[in-house]
Amino acid sequence: MSLLQRRKPFQKLKLSDQILADLHQWIARENLQPGDRLPNEKQLMQHYGCAKGTIREALKALEIQGFIKMQTGPNGGAEIQPVSLDRVLEQLRAFVHFQTITFQHIYDLRADLEVRLADNVVGRISEEQFGRLQANIEECDKLQKSGDYAMGRRVEIGFHDILTEACDNPILTVTCRFLNDLLRDLVSMRTNNYAEHRNFGQHNIDSHRTLLKLLRDGDRQKVLAAMKEHMCEVEAYMRRADDQLGSQPRRLRRG
Repeated sequence: MSLLQRRKPFQKLKLSDQILADLHQWIARENLQPGDRLPNEKQLMQHYGCAKGTIREALKALEIQGFIKMQTGPNGGAEIQPVSLDRVLEQLRAFVHFQTITFQHIYDLRADLEVRLADNVVGRISEEQFGRLQANIEECDKLQKSGDYAMGRRVEIGFHDILTEACDNPILTVTCRFLNDLLRDLVSMRTNNYAEHRNFGQHNIDSHRTLLKLLRDGDRQKVLAAMKEHMCEVEAYMRRADDQLGSQPRRLRRG
């Protein structure tokens, strides 16, 4: 079959989608920052040679994506906004909503990335973040003692969320936070063995206390060793959780 015979016709983009793509490029090219403004509707209409409705459709899409906020009033218009990490994560979670995910899928990445994260944040954690790490451990300890193991599993992941806040690598931050969100969704769905919950919860509390002390001390090599050991233990627990359910992957819930 020749190239001309097998080629599928190109999909024609709506004009508003083409304008949206061009605005993305323009924002990046001009290095626009939060607080900067896009040209007003009239200027955009003249530039693209299209109707007001088409421009508004493109701007609305840009607003939904979190890039701009439409200001009202005489000096209103499209103002550049910082795209929040929560919005990005929600879009990523939407992608995997109908996918089948196991703990092994997550730990194929997480076991290594959490060690890289620990390496990155040594010496970067603020006193306020140290305080929240300590508070997270104390909350997990209360949940452990009260027997609320399922909630303990969800809360303890917050310890690792706080570590991402001190990371100066945005790609590592987004990836680790995304994996944490997936894990938080999955952990309450895939294990009902409360003896495992109890033992695992105590391991996490002890490991997080050790990590917190080492991070305060700034001992990089000991931090890396402790995080690597922690991830090995966690991965082994998650494998057992998969095995208990016959290794049948589940679709994730959002929320």
